[in-house]
Amino acid sequence: MRRTIATILLMAGIIACRPTASPEAVREWQSRTLFTCCNIHYEGQSANDANYAVGSTLPFGSPVTIVTMTGDSMTFTSGSTHLTLVHSYGTSQESSQQYFSKILVPTDPHTRFAAFPKDVQSAITDARVEKGMTKEQVIMSLGYPPTHRTANTDLNTWVYWYNRWITYQVQFGADGTVANLSGNAPTHNEPIVIPTPVPTAAKHAPHRRSRSK
Repeated sequence: MRRTIATILLMAGIIACRPTASPEAVREWQSRTLFTCCNIHYEGQSANDANYAVGSTLPFGSPVTIVTMTGDSMTFTSGSTHLTLVHSYGTSQESSQQYFSKILVPTDPHTRFAAFPKDVQSAITDARVEKGMTKEQVIMSLGYPPTHRTANTDLNTWVYWYNRWITYQVQFGADGTVANLSGNAPTHNEPIVIPTPVPTAAKHAPHRRSRSK
């Protein structure tokens, strides 16, 4: 009970320090019918645009209801899940509104999902990536690659974060499908072996931009 209260107070304090969003913007988002574009990974009650592969998963196509938002975060519910999504790392490449518009979409992606081959459907459901998947399918499975390391999805090499220390790459061929995987990519055929990070490894993880209160 004490831990729950402490967590709520911590989240309230974090949200209170964030830049505000106008009431009009909040109402506009709350009026929309929205779904998650892709699998979203989270720990506790928060997620961010690094979208680490570890943690719990909110599946693609989950209907969401916006509760509140700030200038760089959006809190929503989906069933029993209460989640705050924070735009932390890619703020130099896109606005928070652009980021949220990618992640929370007006069309249920299950419509597209139903047309995919069964093996691709299985990979997406398990939040895996396999050779031969298209960019659309990879996004649905892994989410968008963080823009501070992959400026846009027109590039043929996408960098993802497995956790706070470890990255992996998804490389696309000339035909637009996955040709190669490097690092700790979550795949079906190869087990993931996580090396023990050394203290200096933390400097390679993405750092949240500091903000003055």
